[in-house]
Amino acid sequence: MGEAKQKSRAKAEILESEGQCVYCYAEPTTVEHMPPKSMFRNKIRLSGLEFACCENCNHSTSASDAAASFFARLSPTHQTDQNELDEAHSLVDTLAQRAPGAILEIFNEQKSKRIWAKGRSSIYGQMHAIKLDGPVTHSLITAFTAKFGMAMFREHVGRPMNRGGVYTQFYFNAGLSREIATATVDFLPFFGQLTMGKQRSGKQFNYRFNSDLKSITATFAAFRDNLFVRAIAVEEPESYRFLSEEYNADFVPFAGLPELARIWTAPLPKSLKIS
Repeated sequence: MGEAKQKSRAKAEILESEGQCVYCYAEPTTVEHMPPKSMFRNKIRLSGLEFACCENCNHSTSASDAAASFFARLSPTHQTDQNELDEAHSLVDTLAQRAPGAILEIFNEQKSKRIWAKGRSSIYGQMHAIKLDGPVTHSLITAFTAKFGMAMFREHVGRPMNRGGVYTQFYFNAGLSREIATATVDFLPFFGQLTMGKQRSGKQFNYRFNSDLKSITATFAAFRDNLFVRAIAVEEPESYRFLSEEYNADFVPFAGLPELARIWTAPLPKSLKIS
């Protein structure tokens, strides 16, 4: 199986070859890029992992793409590139329009504090620690992880899912322990990333995976070294209920993304409106 290699296809070719949206049962009308262009520096995205998608799934989950791209830029380092900051600010504006509840959670002063801690080196420095445990943030990244899992099922099984769903888990930069990462990688022997000629997506996006090529695909992905997601897409979810019971994984049913999106598209109380 080895490293996953992809190449871009024309929109017409993608839509003509697929009778079903990658995320639900509807007829596809658009092309979904997973990961989205906003995940990459200056939106320069290499070829591959492009899927047929219906307008409803594509539009209703655009906020989850923006949220994932924003959180992937929250680096546990003491110095942040100005380009990274500019792109993060742009994504904040997008979130303010599409999921304003997330902005209230991210910039909640009661959930943040200044701390002294190590970055990715052994040097201590002052950091801004944010506790991201709000329901809107959780639903946005859960949706993004579920999308990734469904897309990986399509990529490695060779067809969209037609039942079941995705068990999801995600970790921000300080939340992934070496033990969890090592245990996950041990049963995901194959490697994937975006490629174009000699270029590789590398640290901006890469993943490990395994699949029976029939009804299950498990993936573990790193986005810019700051957002990590684990997705197990299964068509017989009852056999994997232990993932929820023992490992606290969320389950997102196939075709369930628009329903999940209602959590972040719900109107804010007037007292919580942002200007």
